[in-house]
Amino acid sequence: MMNSSEPSNGPPAEPQSLADQPPRSIAPVAQLSSKAFTLALLTVCILPLAGLTLYATLYGRAAEKKLPVEVSIEQRVLPLPSGERGSLVDVVVIRNLADFDIPNVTIDLNGQYFLYRDPPLEKDETLVLPQTIFMTKANQRFVPGRYPITEVTVTGKLPSNARGVTESHFGD
Repeated sequence: MMNSSEPSNGPPAEPQSLADQPPRSIAPVAQLSSKAFTLALLTVCILPLAGLTLYATLYGRAAEKKLPVEVSIEQRVLPLPSGERGSLVDVVVIRNLADFDIPNVTIDLNGQYFLYRDPPLEKDETLVLPQTIFMTKANQRFVPGRYPITEVTVTGKLPSNARGVTESHFGD
């Protein structure tokens, strides 16, 4: 018989079931120190911002490529669909001053009410748009007189395929 204080020369006894085995660790092993992790996180956040800043500095804003249009806010008498003389209506007038057609024309009032025009704005064409056709992204129509129009932005595609922008400010 073996005494429990005597060392055994044989292999250790194997556990009989999984319940007898010690639990395995599933925790991830630390790969980065907290300082290295912080630096990596800052690099991931700051590098794209630095790249975008450099790009904006070198190439400028899209608004620097001016779209050759003239914008005005007026009141005009628009004809009714029946051909009769209509009533006085608040309108936005956009005139193409370029010697080329301008596709992808988008107009917005105060940065909130929008209108996209599918056909291109042709050379020397003048658009007379009632203000009531402009809508928010939630489909709420612009109500003339409720808020003053302070800014009209017109964007379109230039022949170089760059986006041209004209910002017209009104009021004060």
